[in-house]
Amino acid sequence: MSENDNLFLTLERLRVKLLAFPAADVTLFEKAKKKHISLFNPEQIEFVNDKPDILMFLTGGSEHIAIESVQEYRFYLMLASREANAWASATEVKAWMNMHNVSSLLINTDDPLASTYIQEFYKASNGIRHLHGQRLGVVGKPSAWLVASTISPFLLQSRLGIEQVDISWNEIMFDEIQQVSPDFTTLFGMADDKEELMASGRIFEGLASLIPFYRLNALSVECFPLVNQTSHTACLALAKLNLDGFPTACEADSCSAAGMMLANEVCGVIPWMANTILVEGNRAVFAHCTAPLNLLEEFKLDSHYETGKGYSIAGSLRAPDVTIFRLDNTLNKIFITRAEVKSRPKSKTACRTQLEVEISDSAARYFTDSPFGNHHLILPNSYTMRLKLAARLLRMEVVE
Repeated sequence: MSENDNLFLTLERLRVKLLAFPAADVTLFEKAKKKHISLFNPEQIEFVNDKPDILMFLTGGSEHIAIESVQEYRFYLMLASREANAWASATEVKAWMNMHNVSSLLINTDDPLASTYIQEFYKASNGIRHLHGQRLGVVGKPSAWLVASTISPFLLQSRLGIEQVDISWNEIMFDEIQQVSPDFTTLFGMADDKEELMASGRIFEGLASLIPFYRLNALSVECFPLVNQTSHTACLALAKLNLDGFPTACEADSCSAAGMMLANEVCGVIPWMANTILVEGNRAVFAHCTAPLNLLEEFKLDSHYETGKGYSIAGSLRAPDVTIFRLDNTLNKIFITRAEVKSRPKSKTACRTQLEVEISDSAARYFTDSPFGNHHLILPNSYTMRLKLAARLLRMEVVE
């Protein structure tokens, strides 16, 4: 079990309902529990008669019991095998669900991936539950060029349960910050310009002070006014906040911030927010001037690309393959794809942390024909199954 999986051990259990024909003997259910127990982690599920999350079909003739157990506009995992007409029953119920605004995914219990689906469903559903009630602090205004990347606070609240808190840069008194935590200065100890490092540190302390004051769970920061007015960047501050497990996005981009919060709760990892630099054939290049430091195998400090001022992060993402995703600004759709890492470029004409990947034909068409926006979120390794299950739970259309 990975370190990230420990995040999910104490969360809410999945509720599993066993389904059989009405006159089925109780021994049928007991035998089924013993037979299929290997599919489940006993600490993560409980068998119930009502309000299930998972419907497990044991026999035919269970259709009416199943449809009486579900609710409109919810998502259910459905399990069935070929035995005793269980799959036939599940197929009929699946058709009924499709006609009555009930989303579901039907899985063969004999499929080697069945247990993995259940584990991923457990983590996705608990992550979404934990997302509800969180608060996103937006410092400043969305950057002017983000014409397709602002989610209305109403949608954030109604669809994801996230409350937006608007904060002015004027509320942070950088001049009054006298001390910078040693863990910040040690982390970026390679900096040649110590005065610039301390300026970045004061930005970090100022942003960090907002977290307890506003009871925040994430931040999105309009960085360019800060750079233009002070000649100092927020790049190191954002990299450190993400390293500390606090999702923080650039440019006051609420789409990216919401996606980072979702990934943090569902996947246990804060993704890298990156610009789409080029998509040519099956090749895609991404870059940005900051990244969560724990995702990097190495990094150095460079100037901020667009302004040439302050410090930014020039790092190499540590992963052989990645998951790339993005929410649209209506929260009705999510793009998800897996990509193979091909290189880590060091172009002087792009933001400092860069990545080149190989993408599928369908992903290439998405990027060139119907992208949801510029910024995309990149996770190391594959989280496609879990994110797709999270999308089903949130009633989002998955674009691949």
